[in-house]
This record gives sequence, C-alpha cells and structure tokens, in this order.
Amino acid sequence: MRVGEKSYLAWASSLAIITEKTISKQAIFKKMNEAWLTLLKLLLQEVIAKQSMKNVKLSLLKHFKHVWVQDSTSINLPDMMVKRFKGNVSRGKQKSIAKINVVLNVLTGLCPVMELMGFTINEQALSDSILSIAQAGDLVIRDLGYFVLPVFVAMDKAGIYFVSRLKYKVALYDIKTGKKRELAQLLKGKSYLDIKVKCGLKEQLEVRLVAIKLPPEQAAERKRKAKKDRDRRLNHSDDYYALLDYLIFITTVGPEIWSYKEVAQAYGVRWNIEILFKSWKSGFKIEDMIPEDRVHALRIEGYIYLMLLYIAWFLQIIFVPFRQAIKERFGKQLSMIKVVKYVMTSFHDWLIEDMGIKDLRQLAYFGSYDKRRRPNAVEDLELFYNQSS
Repeated sequence: MRVGEKSYLAWASSLAIITEKTISKQAIFKKMNEAWLTLLKLLLQEVIAKQSMKNVKLSLLKHFKHVWVQDSTSINLPDMMVKRFKGNVSRGKQKSIAKINVVLNVLTGLCPVMELMGFTINEQALSDSILSIAQAGDLVIRDLGYFVLPVFVAMDKAGIYFVSRLKYKVALYDIKTGKKRELAQLLKGKSYLDIKVKCGLKEQLEVRLVAIKLPPEQAAERKRKAKKDRDRRLNHSDDYYALLDYLIFITTVGPEIWSYKEVAQAYGVRWNIEILFKSWKSGFKIEDMIPEDRVHALRIEGYIYLMLLYIAWFLQIIFVPFRQAIKERFGKQLSMIKVVKYVMTSFHDWLIEDMGIKDLRQLAYFGSYDKRRRPNAVEDLELFYNQSS
C-alpha cells in the first residue's frame, strides 16, 4: 500500500501487485466478515504463542499441567471511536483507546481469551478472571498490573502456582516470628535474596520472595525514569530507589523446582510477550492506518488485528534480524521508529524481495540512532532476559 493511503482501493491495488491478480475493492469489503475476523484472531494467537516461547527452556515448565500468561496492552485510536473504546481524558478531551486483553497457555498455544475493550477497564478488574481458567497444578505468570493479593490467596487455595513481580509497599512479615520486615534492609549489600515470607497485612499469604540485582546500567535507567515521573504525588523515597536495583518476585514455586535464577528465567515467558507488545507501540500509528469506514464494529476490530499482525511480522522478520546484522557489520544500533519510516517508503520491496549489501548500508544509515545513549524498552527487556538465562 502506498504511504499515506488507507482506502479499500489502495488495499486492492497493493494486493494485486503482490498476487499478480486483479482484485476489486468490493471483493475486499465483502471478505470482511465473521469468518475473516476469526481467522485474524487465530493468526494473532499463533504469533503471540510463538513469541512467548522464544529462548525459554521447556524443562523449566515441565512440572506444571498448563502455564498461563495474562497480559494486556493499549492502542490509541481515532477520537471518533470513543463511544466503542473509551480512553482517558487529556486536556479536557475524551480520547479513544482500546485495550487488548490476552490469556495464553504457552505450552499449547491455546488462547481462550483475546478481547478488545475500553481502556478504562483496568488490569486489576480483570485479575480474578484467571480463576475460571487455571486449575490445580497449573502455573500463572503475572505482571504488576494484575497484582491483587486476594486473587493470589484464591490461587493458592485452589492449588494453582503463580509467579509475579512484587508490588511496592506490600507488607512483608517474618515466616516464624510474624514481625514486619523491611525489604530494603533485607536486600542491603546482597546480590540476590531467596527467602520465605508472609505477604499482606490481612492476607498473610506464605510465598517465596526472590530478588536479583540488576546490571548497573539497567538499574540506573530505572532510576532515571523514576526521577522523571510526572506524578509528583508519588514522592519516591530512598528505599524506593534502592529497590530499583533489583527485580523482585513472589512465587509459590519452591526451590526444589526452580533455583532463584530460574524464577527470573521462567518469568521471561511474560517478558517475551511484553517485547511484542512494546513493538506494537513503537513507531506505528495505528490510528492513522484505519480506513475511513470507522463505524462497522467488526471491521474496526479486524483493522486493529491486521495492524498487530503486521507489526509482529515487522518485528520478527525485519527488525530483530537486521538489528543484529547491522550491529555486527556496522557497529550501529537500529531505531525501530526510523526503520519503520524507511521500510514504509518501499514496503513492497521489503515484503517480497531479498536484501543485498547495498540495502543493508542504506538501512544502517537511515535507520540507526544518531547517538546511542541508553537502551530502549525492548532492548532493556532482552538485555536482562539474556543475562539471566
């Protein structure tokens, strides 16, 4: 499709070039039905499932019947979609933001939940939905957004294992004495910590606490972001900054199954999905790529899934392989945003033709950062995951 065009006619002409067959805009329009939407969702589920298992040792997960990951990401949409996908209010104007919520079995690729909803439905409200899916002997891997202690208590009672990042300021207590423990003091001077504690003032949930010190550059980046936090009400304390030196987990999986390093490696399943989700927000303005017909609910959902599939293709087929090749050959770091702009100028060539050395030099020139100061979000996740593996 030519850059800047988003009509059915433009889609038809682009497909005609690729397939070498004449395709009408009416034919495309008619194909956008329930069966088409189901196919798109199945394709996206397959992509997410494959991404989730990259570089993950299956031996880490052999003790569990099923391994479930629940995650979500938000996508900015044209303002006229606000009735269907309500977002936040910015400068007095109601925005349209869709949230895609996914529950995935990373062992089988089964994806019982993939739904689009308004941004105002937060992860905590969705947290207990996993209880209708996971069963005794399963493992659930959770992000901080889904951290709800009563749900963890319910999982534990049902025999469902879990691993999650620890939410800041959650009360911790000594397993024997019941006295409150300060995490910053427990971590002081340690490269890692692996102990049992009781979690939550009311819940008193017995969990395994695992903390692993981050490489200095990653810890510094986390602190830099915290200091730039626009919400001054957070008023970060010295203890808060000290804890940013560590990745901190709670889990009900015992040390006889996982070492402390393997806790982080298993959590890497969720990081793999987050890398994909981060790419969905980097350099692609989905709201600018939706055709003018924005009133049909089924087609709107289909447009979004198509764009997510395209971005996943771009990340896995173009960006990641070429980033590594250019780093090795030219010593440069590719910017996803710059590469997107460069590729979109000759999308058809990138889709069907091989790249030669001349093209690599051009990509390195037009797609690299001018001066690399710090890793971006995707690189930051990959860096820790690779070092902990």
